[in-house]
Amino acid sequence: MTHRIPHPKRILLFLTVAIAALIGFAGTASAAGQGSIVFIKNNDIWLANPDGSHQFRVTWDGSEDFPYLSPSQAADGTIAAGHVRDIVLMRQNGDVIREIDPPALINSVSHPMDGVPVDVAISPNGKRIAWSFVGYECDGTVNCGPRTATGYTDSSGRTPVSKYGSTYFHNPSWVGNSRTLQGGGFGSQVMIHDLGQDPVHWFDDSDYAEYSTDLGDSELSPDGSRLASIRGYGSETQLYTFEVSGNATSGPAPPVPSPDCMTGTEEGIAGPTWAPDSRHLAWQNDEGVWTGDLSDCGNAGLELVIPGASEPDWGPAAVNPSPGGVRLPFASLGRALKKGLTIDFTSIGKGRVDFTVKLGRTVVAADHGTAPNAGPLRAVVRFKASARKRLSRMKTVRLSISVSQSGKTATAAGTLKK
Repeated sequence: MTHRIPHPKRILLFLTVAIAALIGFAGTASAAGQGSIVFIKNNDIWLANPDGSHQFRVTWDGSEDFPYLSPSQAADGTIAAGHVRDIVLMRQNGDVIREIDPPALINSVSHPMDGVPVDVAISPNGKRIAWSFVGYECDGTVNCGPRTATGYTDSSGRTPVSKYGSTYFHNPSWVGNSRTLQGGGFGSQVMIHDLGQDPVHWFDDSDYAEYSTDLGDSELSPDGSRLASIRGYGSETQLYTFEVSGNATSGPAPPVPSPDCMTGTEEGIAGPTWAPDSRHLAWQNDEGVWTGDLSDCGNAGLELVIPGASEPDWGPAAVNPSPGGVRLPFASLGRALKKGLTIDFTSIGKGRVDFTVKLGRTVVAADHGTAPNAGPLRAVVRFKASARKRLSRMKTVRLSISVSQSGKTATAAGTLKK
């Protein structure tokens, strides 16, 4: 397991009686397609409404050397992403549920692959996570070239590769909770993989186009009626959508789909992801994340909604984080009695924050303050006079801490010792 990068220095939150208006994140689902988009910006994970509003920074420890990669979200808003050599499972507020160091996979030339997990994709029910390893081999024993492999793990913890099997492809996207689409280049551009089974070929660009090129990064719409793929490469890259006839969600591969919409060609188009309504689509180019209504090719209303963003994934959950990261950074009871109890937490925005500290069922401290911004903050709460005498006679204290903001509450427990 690798070491996590520490949080940036926290801003001290001075507790006052001032009350400021809070920023709400749930809001209304007014944006076309509804739900939310998770994405990467400045090496960290962010969330936003589909129209780009209410952007919320989920993580704070991404960097150029150790960026977060390929975030995806389950139907309930749980996020999975790659970071360093781990798959990190987290809540919308950035609280880490679990870190999974995925096992090595075998590539198409029977060599093991390991390293940084990319193309991370969590299943809609949040129970499974797919990921890929991507590399380049030129060791003299095989022909030089790119190598890829995709595996699966349960989100509850690292899972043996044998449980669900693996493939030599990459860019997995979920079709329900037990099937993925993957890509593997010429002859295997759009593949279907049912967990535990051998992958099955669906179609290639040459199956419908007179002059064929590369095709991949495919995702099926939630209702199974449409497919989005990236066609071409370099300056000739395009986003294509297809009408699907037959059932692509289960059973044998359906007939070759029919192309219906396409963008112009430009370098940098990638990552198509369907909205819950199966009409709207998000994708990235060199400017940021775009959306459009791809049910009407002539009037798609293409719009740059999140400049500077990349790797979008559109899910049905609204942007609705609670405060997070609640912890006691200092374990000294004497320090807490003398200087106050220091509480670290992650704010969801500017405004009032309420703190409640209990010893058993007894409230020993309660106060509120004004958060200056979203992000990692630090507060100092004074114990009640009636509690100080009792606490001073104790050697070890187990406290429960509640931090409430905008009607949402995060809780944690911490131990202080003399």
